[in-house]
Amino acid sequence: MVTSFRPGPDRETPEDILGHACTLVRLCGRDSAIAAVFLALVLAGTVSRLAAGVPGLAALALLPVLATAFVISASYAVRSRRTLVSVLAEVRGRTGSPVDPGVPWTPFGSAVALDDRVRDGELRRLLSAAHRCGELSWQAVAWAAATSVLFLFWTLAAAMAGG
Repeated sequence: MVTSFRPGPDRETPEDILGHACTLVRLCGRDSAIAAVFLALVLAGTVSRLAAGVPGLAALALLPVLATAFVISASYAVRSRRTLVSVLAEVRGRTGSPVDPGVPWTPFGSAVALDDRVRDGELRRLLSAAHRCGELSWQAVAWAAATSVLFLFWTLAAAMAGG
């Protein structure tokens, strides 16, 4: 995960900034997909175990902990996506024009691309949001891994209780 990039004045071109933001967004998507796979496996295992019968008392005591970790991971993944969509909507709403002057279309109501100062400011906002989304999606993966470990403990507790 790329987290050390700090653009400085006039050291990075707009294409570089946009490239870094796009890379971070791709990594966010990958991290969110990994978290979703972990969570889907935990959910399927938990539901199938509960469908087989009520587990023992120890397993029932661990179930809220498992559910809490699951919800935390899912909320980080959702927050990552919502943050990105929100920032993209804000940029589009504030500017009403493409961020990149090389875009092959002209948006409705605008005949020109953004001037350099506004474009650079909006690109930096996008990069900042991409960093935030990267952190949120990484937290989703970390919590999904913790949820998987808790699921293993929960399964062991259910098996030891004779369920």
